[in-house]
Amino acid sequence: MARMAARRTPEPAPAAATPPPGASTARVAAIDIGSNSIHMIVAEGDGDGGFRVLTRERDMVRLGRSALSRGALSRRAVRDGLEALLRMTTLARLKGAGRIDAVATSAVREAANGQEFLDQVRALTGLEVRALDGREEGELVFRAVRAAVDLGPRGTLLVDVGGGSTEWCVARAGELARVRSLPLGSLRCAGWLAGDPPSARSIEKLRRDIRSHLGGARPPARLGMMIATSGTAACCGDLADHFAGRGRALSTGGLRALDLRELGEVIARLRALTRREIAELPPVDRPRAESILAGAILLEELARRAGATSLHLSDRALREGMVLAALGAPAAGPRTAGSARRRQVLELAGRAPAMLDHGTQVARLAVRLFDLTAPLHNLGSREREWLENAALLHDVGYSIHFRRHHKHSQYLIASAPLDAFDAREIDILAHVARYHRGAPPRQRHASFAALEPWQQKVIRKLAALLRIGNALDRTHAARVVELHGALSGRRRMVIEVLSPWDVALELAAARHRSGLFEELFGRRIEFRAGLEPARHG
Repeated sequence: MARMAARRTPEPAPAAATPPPGASTARVAAIDIGSNSIHMIVAEGDGDGGFRVLTRERDMVRLGRSALSRGALSRRAVRDGLEALLRMTTLARLKGAGRIDAVATSAVREAANGQEFLDQVRALTGLEVRALDGREEGELVFRAVRAAVDLGPRGTLLVDVGGGSTEWCVARAGELARVRSLPLGSLRCAGWLAGDPPSARSIEKLRRDIRSHLGGARPPARLGMMIATSGTAACCGDLADHFAGRGRALSTGGLRALDLRELGEVIARLRALTRREIAELPPVDRPRAESILAGAILLEELARRAGATSLHLSDRALREGMVLAALGAPAAGPRTAGSARRRQVLELAGRAPAMLDHGTQVARLAVRLFDLTAPLHNLGSREREWLENAALLHDVGYSIHFRRHHKHSQYLIASAPLDAFDAREIDILAHVARYHRGAPPRQRHASFAALEPWQQKVIRKLAALLRIGNALDRTHAARVVELHGALSGRRRMVIEVLSPWDVALELAAARHRSGLFEELFGRRIEFRAGLEPARHG
């Protein structure tokens, strides 16, 4: 409870266990030379088929600006591309990458001097860059997305909207069935627009041109989900949030949703602006201002072709697929529903195996409390999942030491390779787990104070529920079988605790840990031992 202890940096985690045979923990770098941008990530294998990103780099060189319009890379594009690649390869080596893989896509593939550019890259950096065809590109992007997202049993359409091409990937029951590379990209389509801002006639002509290239693009017979990747898709999602006056949406199951009506609103807003005005919008950087309207229109036409009413945006892309391939991760088949996130949580929870049963019981009770108190907290399914996962992980800090284990839990969650979660989700999980005991969330806690106000609000509410859920398994004997609850007047809530065993210790602990709940929700919470539940023989 001491103030100084709350500010202390958590102790580092112990060394990881020896990885299973064949699993890679190497450091690798993946460089994607795209039509819009050159991207690089440096990652380290986790020994279990996944990886942890060490650094990311991006440079919007826009090779496609000249390659797609004039058929060749301009001198400036070549110069800027070489400078970006020299900087990235130098950084990758400084980060300890023992292997650097690089690929080029449509701009270099189609440019008359594309091979000459790749020869210069090899001479300057030593990189052997491979020019991917559309199918190879689609397969790697699909591999990256499937590693983080549950695709479900129905058909999935994945579209990767680049600057020069779009990969149309159809999957059935999580297995890639076909890939079609379409000569449609945000930069290419921007070249078909006339005017600044473009006229209504020019926009309609662009739509007709896009549709003429979509004739052979067939969606799945039973579309369950349409996923869009790439910077263009992410920027459209950010613009939808910006125009709606809300913060950037977080992912659910590794994805963030974009309703087609919201995408239409983005297009309506952008088409009235000049490129300079678009560049001044917070989610848009200056280089992308030239192509984002065309990219948004392309994305809308792709969704219409698929018959989708919403898109799910993924931040996984070609480079993540390259990392998985470089690490030798198997191109695993689809997993059960929600398992990408749950698998990562359970793998981390497994670092403290003695606490697994307790964590499972606490998660069950905390989620039950969440449901019973819904009229008070006004949170939804996203926050419910965060509470459940934080409960499963709340005692993982025991793998370091029992003293201050709640702070060790925070450290382990914050530094774990939970790449199926948004970074701000991880912040929430780490802090909710930290506050399952000890001092409640306070602004004097540096890491908590650094969070956004909405995150702090959610953490307080979830921590209040987790503290009670944890107390109701005080003996670690899973004695509480069921909870029932009711609001009593304006100032009281009654929780009935059902068990065939003596739960006096659990009830006393729950009363002791209810202070944060009562402070937040303005209700005194009363715990009663209920009747023994009926047993079925």
